[in-house]
Amino acid sequence: MRALDLSPRLAAVAAQVPLGARLVDVGTDHAYLPTWLLLKGRIRGAVATDVNSGPLQRGRETARAYGVEEHIDFRQCDGLAALAPGEADTVVLAGMGGDLMVHILSAAPWTREGKLILQPMSAQEVLRAWLTEHGYAILWEGIAREGEKFYPLFTATGGESPPYTPGQLWAGRQGRGEDNPHRLAYLDQQIRRRQRALAGMARGSAPDPAQLAREEALLADLQRMREEWITWQR
Repeated sequence: MRALDLSPRLAAVAAQVPLGARLVDVGTDHAYLPTWLLLKGRIRGAVATDVNSGPLQRGRETARAYGVEEHIDFRQCDGLAALAPGEADTVVLAGMGGDLMVHILSAAPWTREGKLILQPMSAQEVLRAWLTEHGYAILWEGIAREGEKFYPLFTATGGESPPYTPGQLWAGRQGRGEDNPHRLAYLDQQIRRRQRALAGMARGSAPDPAQLAREEALLADLQRMREEWITWQR
């Protein structure tokens, strides 16, 4: 049996899982994450959920192949619907859109009692705004990279977060001296996207003034964050 290696994206998620955690991996697919964590002795056990039966079957096959099937409880459900409060202390939501994460967390307020590890593939600004407005504190933010693609990653728990600026909602907070080698390239990517959005609006016949103002403010804040980051690296 070949060694199980995680992609850079999943490895970044795994690095945030506390030692000895009781894990839930939502949308587990092949169950690579809980299987790897069990092989490394990092977690006590895991629940792996998916809304479809096919991914769960693939997950069972992975767990069986690596001899950890008895330590993973596979449940077919929508998000966290098949879990009761207290069954897990660490919840991973990765590889799905931020809108879907909001839907899942809205139905599971008990997640404020543990640790959330979140890796949205889209709508990260929606997810950050929802968390800060519904009793969660975002504790840490990072960025994983696979080739030319960036993956924002952050952790949260119950509590309060200071308000986010428009740029922070889209690109996350940043701190002086933090180890974040992909930060500048990621900010550059976000700035280019906003510039393209503004250019598209300018080509339109009658852009909405309010939307235009929001886009301009977002671009300005991202550019401010970029200059701030460069200053901190000197």
